[in-house]
Amino acid sequence: MDMPLKKNFIVGLQNDAYELAMSAGKLLQMYFRDPLSESQDLKVSYKDSKGRDPVTIADKNVQDFLSEEIKKRYPDHGIVGEESDSTEDSLPDIVWVLDPLDGTRNFMHGFPCYASSIGVMYKGLPIAGAIFIPWPNQNPGIVIHASYSNGCKINDKPLEIPAMKEIDPNAINTLPGSFAGRFKFDSQFSSKSGESRMGGSIAYEMSLVALGITEYAVISGSHLWDVLAGIVLVNESGGRSLMQKAGNGLRSDTGVWSEFGAVIESWEPGLTKVSDLRRGVSPLLLAQSDIINTLATNIQLKQNPIKKIAKSIFSQNMISI
Repeated sequence: MDMPLKKNFIVGLQNDAYELAMSAGKLLQMYFRDPLSESQDLKVSYKDSKGRDPVTIADKNVQDFLSEEIKKRYPDHGIVGEESDSTEDSLPDIVWVLDPLDGTRNFMHGFPCYASSIGVMYKGLPIAGAIFIPWPNQNPGIVIHASYSNGCKINDKPLEIPAMKEIDPNAINTLPGSFAGRFKFDSQFSSKSGESRMGGSIAYEMSLVALGITEYAVISGSHLWDVLAGIVLVNESGGRSLMQKAGNGLRSDTGVWSEFGAVIESWEPGLTKVSDLRRGVSPLLLAQSDIINTLATNIQLKQNPIKKIAKSIFSQNMISI
């Protein structure tokens, strides 16, 4: 990727994202349920009619804090946040993408698996990211952060991940709850696929891949604010981020895994709008570089039932002919 931005500037973005993510984590800690004292009133509301997409005062207040701080430091940059309302504002070349609280349902029930995610992109390309996650022996938690071609860190310490040369069938991975309905393992790979977990926070799960705690992750049903920072972290920690989409790439029987590139292929400053970034993101596969090709050829999308029926009918017609 050709990067016209200077290294010092990109590192500066990373450092600011790190500082802001840690501040966001401290704010979230103030709202998190303490089993030893009276619980905070999170003033939960829902963004959908079925009560499946909650938002709390913690989400909103952290979003406001992050937006205000970014505007102070970078008044010419754009901001897209999960809890922001604007959909038609035109965007400049550099945009901050925020998920103030990823794993809101976990958070509101007192389940300590959540994250605050801050990503930065240049003309649609992920260039910096920082994710806060709570950690048992660190108060309030840790921030994993990275930037393009500058490696990955945990707080102030460079992250070093041992090379993973082959898939470990005893390792753990994170899969979405919808995995069985949408994906399938190759039959010979199932016994080697490892033990699956589900965290309930996409940014948290991506952080675990970057840290080398989980072997790989499949992400489905996400939005840009869930994954942008995590993609930078995984890529800079020695891993790769693949997206399932049509085109040339690592082919399976029913789809294609390709490198995650630009969010929008033809970025037009002033013409690209917030609404262009609020669409869902295609399924992602994240793992260390040495094993991801094997995973990509063994994790496939299930065939669409309608296409399967059509294929069956076509095959029968061919036989009758």
